[in-house]
Amino acid sequence: MISVIFCSRVKDNPDSNVARLLDSITACTTPAERQQIEVLIKYDSDDDCRPQEGFFSQFPFAIKTFTWSRGEGRHGLHNAQEYLFTQRNPQSRFLLMTADDFIFTRPGFVREILAIQDEFCILGHCRPPIEAYAGRYEQEKMIRDWVVSFGCWSPVVSARLIEVCQNFGWQANVDSWLMGLSVVLYDMYGVVLWKTHEPFYERGGSYERPASTGAAPTFNNMELTNNKGPENKYWFELVRRQARNVYLNILHGTSLKPLRWGPTRLMRKIRSQPFNTLPRRALRKIARTLSGIK
Repeated sequence: MISVIFCSRVKDNPDSNVARLLDSITACTTPAERQQIEVLIKYDSDDDCRPQEGFFSQFPFAIKTFTWSRGEGRHGLHNAQEYLFTQRNPQSRFLLMTADDFIFTRPGFVREILAIQDEFCILGHCRPPIEAYAGRYEQEKMIRDWVVSFGCWSPVVSARLIEVCQNFGWQANVDSWLMGLSVVLYDMYGVVLWKTHEPFYERGGSYERPASTGAAPTFNNMELTNNKGPENKYWFELVRRQARNVYLNILHGTSLKPLRWGPTRLMRKIRSQPFNTLPRRALRKIARTLSGIK
């Protein structure tokens, strides 16, 4: 299943057109594919122009809506997206992060995405030059370049990647975080998660957004847009930690089931506590085993 996730604001937003977006999903999917896609939308509680609940019943696929305070508006998108992620169908393997002014334009995208078996992947129609930023991605000139190097992008990302990373970054744009993660993963481990697809959407609204151009103030010094940030360089260290977590999960697997007894599990047990306590731990284990026999 694919979960389409976005935040919408109708009031004072001429670009918003949720009906057009949802109609385009209907037009580009088969009845069977509509059972494999869901839409999760967050609205602001002060948006008195938002659609009423009955509006969404006309569409032939699952739609969940949520409403709470506006907060910092666009600057808080990542926080809203993290909550919507937790409310998706547990069977969902992919997230399609979009906005309420996008339009789907090509049939078959649901089938193509779900055919991908990779547990960790990022999909886009434009493959950015990830390798070109290795070793210099923290330089100001490089940041301003890689943060927009993917073009007009509505990211498709595997749900497992978000589970391992635990968030959508620390800034409004999930696309800039995914690009930063991609660059760091390659720089540290030579791993590229990026896969390309034929375009199946386009943007119907304006590219000039107040929060993107720096007009909207925010307390968040981790914000990263096309022309500023992150002011707090700890952003890079956090992304490096995420990259390490992803790499270790790729290397060792993501199953949470306990390992069967064998060399790997034995070594994990030995390393779980200071080595000088090993004799005492071994004796306790033997004592418990012998008492159980009696």
